[in-house]
Amino acid sequence: MFQLLEKHKNPTLKLNLIVQSLFEQVKANPVIAHYFISVSLDALAQDVQRFSHFVMAHPDSFYREPLNAQKSSMPEIQVSSFVFEEVHKTLIQILKSHEIQDDDLPRLSYEILEIVEESRAQFSDTIMMALKMEDVNTEGLLQVFKRFKFDAKIAGKNEVLIEAGLDIPVVVKIRSKDKSIVLIGKAVSIENSSLSDVTEIARMSAERYPIHPVRAVEDDDDWPFLFMEMPLPYQHGVPLRMLFRLLKSFATAFHRSVKCDTRRILTLNNPNR
Repeated sequence: MFQLLEKHKNPTLKLNLIVQSLFEQVKANPVIAHYFISVSLDALAQDVQRFSHFVMAHPDSFYREPLNAQKSSMPEIQVSSFVFEEVHKTLIQILKSHEIQDDDLPRLSYEILEIVEESRAQFSDTIMMALKMEDVNTEGLLQVFKRFKFDAKIAGKNEVLIEAGLDIPVVVKIRSKDKSIVLIGKAVSIENSSLSDVTEIARMSAERYPIHPVRAVEDDDDWPFLFMEMPLPYQHGVPLRMLFRLLKSFATAFHRSVKCDTRRILTLNNPNR
């Protein structure tokens, strides 16, 4: 993510400077210094860069509550609301000093802190909560999903289908050519539907939920379908906690789009079609 930084010159360098300043200023404040206890700056900066694609975009209203970035953290690493808010205030001042526009502060601060929380958690993990690039394969993903109580099965070549535990079934596809994991939502239309019927659903979804685009697709072998996908690069590994949150958010977003089907022409009875 961090699309908001793309408007700035050398966004990678800017992000590194922001993270470095956050680490140094928090560590220098005795009231909140323990937030980064046992965390190294090098690992933190690396995590913020390599896991940036595993942050899901949300409506603007979501970012108005800074504590949202902490709510999914492990209980073992959670600090008090006061400490987290002080860290957030410190980050906001740093972002302002780097000429980040006021309108961009809520989202950018959230995205940084969500990955900071993941990085802090990894220093406390007693079991591996990140897949290495070489371990990303169909069987590896299937075992991970089952270990964490997702109802999953092999769905096809390089595909795992999560059938239950989400708002709507999601296919997770490994695209080794560009080293990405792709989350896929698909809802097929019923017999005698046209592409224009599904296009109207996609148009309505775009009006209501513009940050999570879907599209209507003509199918040579079946009826048109509504489609949503999100590629996630895995060349730097996969943070499992963030992947699981993304899966749930992705499924919820696609489910909202399917609900735009007022004529009920979409079906999810066979998401593998």
